[in-house]
Amino acid sequence: MWHEFLPSTTPGHRVLQYSVIWSNEDGGTDTPALMSRWGRTTDIEWVYRTEIDAHGRSVPGTGVYQAPDHQTLPFAGSYEGGRPLLETCTSNNNMCDRVDDPMRFSLSPEQTLPAGQPREHMMDVNAWTYPVMAQEMIREGKIESPGDPSTVEVGDQRNYLCIAVAHSAVPAADTGSVGLSIGVRLRGDDTLYRSDHGVPTSSVNRDGTAATTVELPPGTAAGDIAEITALRTPVTETGAALHVTAVTRAFLLGRDYLPQASFAGWNGDITLTPAAPSAVLWKPVVKQQG
Repeated sequence: MWHEFLPSTTPGHRVLQYSVIWSNEDGGTDTPALMSRWGRTTDIEWVYRTEIDAHGRSVPGTGVYQAPDHQTLPFAGSYEGGRPLLETCTSNNNMCDRVDDPMRFSLSPEQTLPAGQPREHMMDVNAWTYPVMAQEMIREGKIESPGDPSTVEVGDQRNYLCIAVAHSAVPAADTGSVGLSIGVRLRGDDTLYRSDHGVPTSSVNRDGTAATTVELPPGTAAGDIAEITALRTPVTETGAALHVTAVTRAFLLGRDYLPQASFAGWNGDITLTPAAPSAVLWKPVVKQQG
C-alpha cells in the first residue's frame, strides 16, 4: 500500500489517495494482456480517497472508494482508529464498504509514489513483490512451459525485459486509439520481439510513464540485447502522433525472480507518425579500443 496527493478543486485542499498491490487478479484483464499492457501480473488499484484541508485534516463526507465495476462511490462504511474498513469483494480486486469478515489487515501507507514514475515503481522499490507475483503464476498453472516468445501465452517471467517508457499522443484524445509497443532485437538474431506480440489491443494506450514487458528467448541476458525500439501501434488509425520522451528503467529478473540492475535509460523526444512508425530508443554503448 502507498499514498499520493492529487489536486483538489477546492483552493488550499488536496486529495489523499491510497493504492494497493495485489499478487494477481482472478477476473478482469487476462494474464497475457497484463504483461503486455501493464508490465506485470500483479493487480494495482486505488482503493480510497479523501479530501485534505489546509491543516492536513480529512474533510468529513469526502471519502470515496473504488467499488465493483470500477465505480467511484461515497464511502458509507465504518472506521476503526480513523481508518476506513474496506473488503475486497470482486475477482478483480474492487472494494465494498460493508465488511463481513472479522479479520483485519492494517497495511502501512507510509510509502509514496514519486512524481513521473509509473505505479510499478512501487514494485521496483519493494523487490520482494516480483517473486511473490511469479510464484502465484506458477502455482496457478498460468506459465507456458517451455516458454515461446512467438506465442502470446506467458512464459517464465525471468525471460522478460521489464521496461518503463514515457510517451504521449497528439492529440491527447487519441491516446486510446494509437498505442505504443516496444520491440527488442538481440545480437545475431534478426527477430523483432514485441511487447504486444503483434496484437494491437495489447499495446500501451495511456499517456505518461508506463511499464510493459517483452518476452525473450530463455536464457537471454542484458548483454544480449542489441537495441530497444519504440513502435507506433494503432488500434484504430486516427493519424495521431506519439511523442516518446524517456526510458526510465529496463531490467530482467534474476534466477531468484528479483529485479536485476537497470541496464538501459534514455531521454529525448522522438515523434512516431504513420509515415515513420518506429524509432530506436537505445543501443548499448560500444567501447572504443586503444
